[in-house]
Amino acid sequence: MNTFRHTVAPAQAGAHGETRHRATALKAGLFALVLTWTGTAPAESAPKAASQAPVRFLVVAAQESPLSAVAGGRVARVYAQLGDTVAKGKVLVSLDCSDVEARRASADAEYKAAQLKYEAKAKLQGLDSAAALEVELTAADVNRTRSQERIFEAQLAQCRFVAPFDGRVARVHVKEGQGVAPGAPVIDLVGTGTPKARLNVPSNWIAWLKPGAHLDATIDETGASYRLTVTRLSGRVDAVSQTIEIEAEFEGDTSRVLPGMSGRASPGKPDAGPKV
Repeated sequence: MNTFRHTVAPAQAGAHGETRHRATALKAGLFALVLTWTGTAPAESAPKAASQAPVRFLVVAAQESPLSAVAGGRVARVYAQLGDTVAKGKVLVSLDCSDVEARRASADAEYKAAQLKYEAKAKLQGLDSAAALEVELTAADVNRTRSQERIFEAQLAQCRFVAPFDGRVARVHVKEGQGVAPGAPVIDLVGTGTPKARLNVPSNWIAWLKPGAHLDATIDETGASYRLTVTRLSGRVDAVSQTIEIEAEFEGDTSRVLPGMSGRASPGKPDAGPKV
């Protein structure tokens, strides 16, 4: 009997050891699975942004305005040339609107005459020499002539093309003495603010991409590298290309970055700073 007990005990001990080993392995597997579900897994579960392929982008101005003619006319004077820096409110191009000026002067004379008639009728009414109806009719005539004068003032304003913001002249479409038709382009103006990059990125970037995220960019024309900060994301994903349009601003010195340039951008490193 003693021999039998000494023979079985080692086998039982080995079985218990194997059971404990299996239980430990099972607990470790369950712990790793829980970490994966809760998003606290190691670096393998984090978005692999750095492995994404670069995408093309286009540089656009912060502000851009192609000024066009509202009414037809002949160019009288061009005050700005290609590449000029202009301030907000500066007259860039003016049309010859002498006929509109003549009609405005005529309307102004009619307005002043109507104003005098109204004042005279108002004085006569105070002396009981004019009826209230006559005073009201002269007052209506004052309003009518004043409205007519404002119409010609608005037409004269359309003869002057004024810079809506501080910027640089990108293109001049007209020359002095040239006739322009309604809707014809006259001058293109781009803002002098910080330029932006516009690009379409893969829709799976949405997992980590948001305003404030950074991209590393390289301009094709100059070879210079910049850091981009994402500012806007489109509210829709293109179902065909599975991309989403975003906008990003350049950081650092952008004096050599011009609208129309292009390049490649890729997800930036968290510790990357402006490269220019």
